[in-house]
Amino acid sequence: MTLTDQKIRGLINELGSGGASARRRAAEELSSGDERALLPLIKALGDKNPGVQDAAMRSLIDIGGEAAAYMVLPLLRGDAFIRNTAVIILQEIGADAVPMLGPLLNDKDEDIRKFAIDMIYEIGSCDRPDVLLAILKGDPNPNVRVSAAKALGALRYEQAVPALIEALRDTEWVCFSALEALSQIKDNSSVEAVAELLYSPSEAVRSEAIQAAAAIGTEDALNALREHLAMEDLPESEKLLTVRGLLSAGVVPESKGAAETMLNLLMEGDWDDKLLAFMGLSAIKDERALFHIIDAAGSISPSSPDSEHKFHEIKSALMGFGCQEALLTLVNDGRLKFKGLAFLIELLGEMRCAEAAPLIRPLLASNLHDIKKASAKALWELEGNSAGLSGEDRESA
Repeated sequence: MTLTDQKIRGLINELGSGGASARRRAAEELSSGDERALLPLIKALGDKNPGVQDAAMRSLIDIGGEAAAYMVLPLLRGDAFIRNTAVIILQEIGADAVPMLGPLLNDKDEDIRKFAIDMIYEIGSCDRPDVLLAILKGDPNPNVRVSAAKALGALRYEQAVPALIEALRDTEWVCFSALEALSQIKDNSSVEAVAELLYSPSEAVRSEAIQAAAAIGTEDALNALREHLAMEDLPESEKLLTVRGLLSAGVVPESKGAAETMLNLLMEGDWDDKLLAFMGLSAIKDERALFHIIDAAGSISPSSPDSEHKFHEIKSALMGFGCQEALLTLVNDGRLKFKGLAFLIELLGEMRCAEAAPLIRPLLASNLHDIKKASAKALWELEGNSAGLSGEDRESA
């Protein structure tokens, strides 16, 4: 809704002199105003009432544009609260704010330079990446160089690759940011320099280099990880990280001990790690993974937003094993909890594992509803009308 001149003047007056609730309402309504509302709203950011502050911030974001960004810039030199508010506003204004940030990149205050670069990183847009490149090469403050490296990576600025490779020799934090940037740019010419860091005396640097090589993902990068994994006496933590990196790039590691490492990843990793290990272990058909895969399936809540995706991934992994004895044995070995067992029974039915029918039939008498229902469903899929199910069982199936 466009506000009339009279309405804007009235709201500005109310914002400056009304009660707290009136000031808040005025700040909210000025979100539909024009550039005349900018200065009053900026002053309202310092209001004693938090509700007025918040409403003023949101209205400045809504008005947006280069004019709002220009007016907000001086707030970066205010106290911590005002500075953080200004950062939020500028980030939300987005690309329109970027041209206003240019002069700040050469500011004498290193904190201001860093704020400006961090905002470019968050916004993901920059009309002068060459200036960021010059900052990476020559800014005296390492924290500013860290921000410049991250921003160049977020911008996928390929011309920065040589400078980012050089930055791998900088302080450790700058090195980390340069590795992150090279991971995003994915230029094969950086692989040799990244691979050298796989043998750094710093464990932290080696870990970041492993992740960078996996993210770059070219054949040269993956070969470097394969060679690293084949090293004698490689720490277990680095084995896990390297195996995870290869799996995330769609490569199943084949070196000695890789299967054991994948199994550890399956048992100890987070959910994403488990999915990667599922795929790797199913590709080599390692039977030791079966219990852990199915047990993990039993732990998934059907109500979680991504449960269908997780079940699909697990079933895809298990389908690769086929109806082998190791899978059938799990029906009666007693280790699986009831949800995991129900999942296995349904899976055997979907896989049309006829050998499973004699193992599943006794479970129709289970007192656990999920087990009984899964068994009826599986037997119906395996034997159809000849399964001899009761009316109640057929209804469950």
